[in-house]
Amino acid sequence: MKTTILIKENRTQLVLEYENDHDENVLKLLEKLPNTYRSEFIDCQGGWTRGNSGKKDLIVVFDVEDK
Repeated sequence: MKTTILIKENRTQLVLEYENDHDENVLKLLEKLPNTYRSEFIDCQGGWTRGNSGKKDLIVVFDVEDK
């Protein structure tokens, strides 16, 4: 399973991308957890990763409240 961590201000996103059937079955179980959603992140030609409208990857969101 490929993993990407995106950190921005008060939000951390863990992006899980399956590589085989076993990984996909694990993501189906994990998507039942709170603060998760399906989307798709793709590698761009410039070398960065950006979001897309697909439903392939599982994103787990961790928000931190301002003090």
